[in-house]
Amino acid sequence: MYKPKISEITKLRKSTNSGIKDCKKAMIESNGNFEKAIDWLRKKGVADATSFKKTNEGFVICKINKKKTIGVLLKISCETDFVTKNSTFLKMAKIIANNAIFCKSKDELLLFKIKKNLSVKEMINHHINNIIKEQIKLISFERIQSEFVGYYVHHSNKIGSIVGLKDKDKDKKIKAIAMQIVATNPIGLDKKDIPRDVIKREKNIIINNLLFKNKNLIKKILIGKLNKFFNENVLLDQNLITDKKISIKKFIKNLKISSYKRIST
Repeated sequence: MYKPKISEITKLRKSTNSGIKDCKKAMIESNGNFEKAIDWLRKKGVADATSFKKTNEGFVICKINKKKTIGVLLKISCETDFVTKNSTFLKMAKIIANNAIFCKSKDELLLFKIKKNLSVKEMINHHINNIIKEQIKLISFERIQSEFVGYYVHHSNKIGSIVGLKDKDKDKKIKAIAMQIVATNPIGLDKKDIPRDVIKREKNIIINNLLFKNKNLIKKILIGKLNKFFNENVLLDQNLITDKKISIKKFIKNLKISSYKRIST
């Protein structure tokens, strides 16, 4: 029988808000497989539909070019929260973000030369060894290029998003959309963007929770619950967080979202 580690149980509890005993049992039943443990808890009705969404730790920063056609979103990690509030660290993060706008990938950014012919990677290593003396890493790099790009980073610098529109000069609406993405963490822009395995997994969990034998009733409930799943997880189908009576699709009207990216700690 699999014996789960305390760290595994704690991680599962944090991800699902389930009880310690349930999490321990789930890890045992799933033989240590984290995703299967989540499914086991959901089938028991003690974890919600957002349990599969993953999070990491770090510091989030965004940069948009002057024309507002390119946006980059970065996550930079360090060892302590104290350092994320340190002015030297913040200055370094800003320099990295300012140079990231000229790059198309994380690897390209790390090798990008800044002033005095120093690369971003070399600058980070210099801060690690001589100034901050904590491990610092560029964890995530997201980039969007579109006719118009906007962003929103929460004041805690722990979460942020960038959004691309196929239209120009829509500052107010694009910020509301970016805030929506930060708050709800959608898994797709449209229904067609949701992977088939995710939908199949959701169907299996819904059906497993139904005790009815009437096939027609099961089908009706399945459709209803899937629609609820889409309304919660598909950006265009979500209700606006500032006005629950309006869907994102109606809010943006004739605007078209080309893409979006979200990073959280």
